[in-house]
Formats: sequence, C-alpha cells, structure tokens
Amino acid sequence: MGTMPTELIGCGNWTTAPAVRDATTVKSGLLPRDWVRLVIDNLLRMKGRVVTTALGVIVGTAAVVVLISLGAGLQRQALDSLGTGVTEMQVRGTSNLTRSPAGSASSTTRRGMPSSDPVVIDSAGLARIEALPGVAWVVPFEPVMGALDVQAGRMCKPAVRVVGLDPQRVPALELEVAWGSLDLGRGQVILGAQVARGLIDSAGRHEAATATARLLGQPLNLYASRFDATGQVIEKRLRIEVAGILAPRGGSYDHTLFISEREALDLNGWLLAQRRDPTRQGYTEVLVKVADVQEAVAVEQQLTKLGLSVGSVRRQAEALEAYFGELQALLGGIALISLLVAAFSIANTMLMAVCERTREIGLMKAIGAGNRDIMLVFLGEAASIGLLGGICGVALGMGLNGLINLVGEEAGFLKQMFGTGTRLQTFTPLWLPFFAVGFAVMVGIVSGLVPARRAARLRPIAALKAK
Repeated sequence: MGTMPTELIGCGNWTTAPAVRDATTVKSGLLPRDWVRLVIDNLLRMKGRVVTTALGVIVGTAAVVVLISLGAGLQRQALDSLGTGVTEMQVRGTSNLTRSPAGSASSTTRRGMPSSDPVVIDSAGLARIEALPGVAWVVPFEPVMGALDVQAGRMCKPAVRVVGLDPQRVPALELEVAWGSLDLGRGQVILGAQVARGLIDSAGRHEAATATARLLGQPLNLYASRFDATGQVIEKRLRIEVAGILAPRGGSYDHTLFISEREALDLNGWLLAQRRDPTRQGYTEVLVKVADVQEAVAVEQQLTKLGLSVGSVRRQAEALEAYFGELQALLGGIALISLLVAAFSIANTMLMAVCERTREIGLMKAIGAGNRDIMLVFLGEAASIGLLGGICGVALGMGLNGLINLVGEEAGFLKQMFGTGTRLQTFTPLWLPFFAVGFAVMVGIVSGLVPARRAARLRPIAALKAK
C-alpha cells in the first residue's frame, strides 16, 4: 500500500504520522504526541462547553474534599481530647449477679458459673494486679463522691472532679507541671490545666499565663454539700493550698483536681456518712499502666479474667476511629452524589461532540484511524474534563477548608462532646487530594465510554455522508 497523499494528511485536528513507521506505530495508528495534541485541540474548540461541564466536577470534588476533611478534623479533635495515655487503663471492681441457693455469698464457682462475690481491689487485689506480666505500675484513685465547687478569691469554678492520690505514688503518674511541683502533702492540691484556666476565665483569658502562675501558694476553698437527716442541705468547706498546676495533657487529667488520699477519704466519709477503709473494702478506682503499648491488650484480658471492669484510652480511640470512619464514609458518599450528577453532564457533552463531528470521524477513519484510535481520542477528552475539574475542585476544597479553619466559631455541641475551646476545624489527609482527582478522572472516563464506543462504531462511508 502506498503512502498517503500529502493533501489528505491533515483533517481538522487529525494529523497522520510520518510515512515511515515501526511495527508498533502501524498497529496503533496514532502516536502518543499526536493523540495528546488532538485531544487538547478538540477541547479548545469547545472550551465554553468544557468549562460549564467541568463546573459540575469542580463542585463535586470540592464537596468531597470539604466533607471528608471535616469528618477527619472532628476525629482528630476527639482523639486529641483523649490525651496521650494509650498505655493506661482505668480498672474498677465488679460484682456478679449470681448468688448461691442459700442467698449467701460464695467464693467458689459451680458448673462454670461465675462467683457471686464482689471482686474487690483491696490490698491483696492491688498486689495481684501489680504482679501481672506487663504491668509497670498501679496507682489507686479515691474519687470524691460528688463534684465540688472551687473558689480562689473572687474566682470560682463549679462542679470540679476531685480525686485523692497517695502522695508516694504521684511520681508514677509521670505528670508534667507547668508551675509549682508535684508535692501532694496534707492541705495541698494539684490543679489540672483546664481547672486552672476555668478559675481565671472571669478575670480575662488574655491574662491566663500570669494569672495561673499567681495561683501557686494561694489558698483554695473546696465546697461539698449533702442532705442531712431532715432533708436540709448542709455544706462542708475544705481550705487547701495550691502546690502545682499541670501542663495540658488531654483527657481527664486536665479537668481534675488532685488532693491527698486521706483528705479524699475524709470528704467521702462526710458525704456518705460512713468512713471507708479501701485497703480492706476495696479501692474505688485503680489506674494501671503497662510497660509497652504492645502488651496493653494482653493486660486487659488478664484483668478481665480476674472479674474486673477495664476502661482504656486505647478502647475509646478504637471506638472513635470506627465511628468517625463511618462518618467520613457517609459524608464522602453524600459528596460523591454530586460527582455522579456531573458524570451525566460529561456523557451528554461527549455525545453532542460525537454528533457534531460525525463527518470528521468518518474522514479520520478514511485516512487510516482505527476504532481503538477513535475511542482513545474521545476517552482522552472525557478524562481531561474530569482531570481539569478534579484539580480545580481540590484547589477550591482546600481553600474552603482554610476558610473554615480561619473563621470557624466555637459550636455548642462540640464543646459538650469534646470540651471547652473545641473549634469547628478541618483536617485534610495526605491521600485525599490524590483520591479526589483520581476519582474525578475515573468519573470522566466512565462517562465517556458510551460516547466513545458510539463514535468508534460509526462506518466511514455513512459518517462521510452525514450532514
């Protein structure tokens, strides 16, 4: 077969390759550089239609980026609120409901049924927990049975969680102080970071650092209240001095006020009208820390086998990750609906292009273009619309994320869920922009399949005769 006449080499945006080709070029019929040039020229010819079609892809891609980033931002704040204690777990004694036939407590099991005795963490139970493999240390907590009001001069903070600690075990908690020390003797208190900030809010947040430091060595009044036998409210005041203020750590530590264990037992004895000895009657709560995070699951299993109730930051983090993973999938699915709508717009644009360029397709086939070449041209145009819309959509989404982070106001439901100061913020995972652009391109390719196949199946003679 001879070479093509020079007057038939160019046809609209179709450009044939040189006469001399290798075997690969002859098989494909269209060089890559010619294919790219042809796709770009065709898009420029209908740039108005391309822009309007790409707008749908831009909006859909931006929605994907913003909504998934919003879910990721909420997840990040929720995980940050748990703090850094992934190797710590809160352990409480439990009691089983099964009783012996006589109604008396029994420490034995029958036919595999659990013991009816309460599982008490007394001195012996504490030693048993400390002896478990993987346990680094154990610190008993003595929470005060009721939230206390705190007053420092003219500043106050209601309903503060107060916990009693053994002063000798405080160093094991590895707490970091911002001001003062961790000396927790009788008549002294250590304030969590948020407790201290809450006390000074009425004086102005701009003075937070200096006002917090001035609390050191100052007396605090703790107010507890209960009902007496006649139903009247009586109040007890505990005067105490600030020994130290913790650095922000996250989790419950930031919102807790720590006093000595003896003073906590005194307060609980007054609140409950009954003095309790935790070494014999059991500690209310015990904090267990493992030596290595890899051993956390094994330690939790051992504690559960002892009949203890175990709660840990790791479990909370897993639950939050599962929840927010589903939330991000839901938000992403809602945003992808707009991309699917854009897919119909791309398909419509490409079908119109096939109808308008029927004679051109016939001429391309007449000078040697195969079905595969025609399909690649139209798929390239559809994919390019998706690529253009995806890139612009990611840029728009990132800009909206920045705007949300800049002007996002504190939302009441976020403060209730994650604490005071939580803001509506977004966080864009590294994979999200690439996923968004890739998905937009895929939408363009899928949308262009039907028009491309329709163009490839046109017969050259019928296409040339088309008006």
